[in-house]
Amino acid sequence: MPHSDDWQYDPILERELTTRRPAGGMIQAVEIAQLPSSEWIINVKVSWRGDKWLNVCLFEQPTLKTYKRLSSAVRHVVLDYGYEDDHIRLVPDKQCSNKLAF
Repeated sequence: MPHSDDWQYDPILERELTTRRPAGGMIQAVEIAQLPSSEWIINVKVSWRGDKWLNVCLFEQPTLKTYKRLSSAVRHVVLDYGYEDDHIRLVPDKQCSNKLAF
């Protein structure tokens, strides 16, 4: 994930990944990226929305869902989204100095 102001992913509501996933719809790839604030966000590629990265937003609001710890984001992807078939790409922010965020 680029660390400039010109990157833009499309949003996907968390409910679309859980309760409203289409029949046969799959999560194809996951990356967990760290923001400069040291919080983590989840980005996904899904089979029913084409081949582009999507920012996971809150269940009913197009606001980024953030996590204070990396372990919480990973647990959420595996347990709540049921993604355990492939790798999860991690994108840490090199300028973050908060070691507790890991």
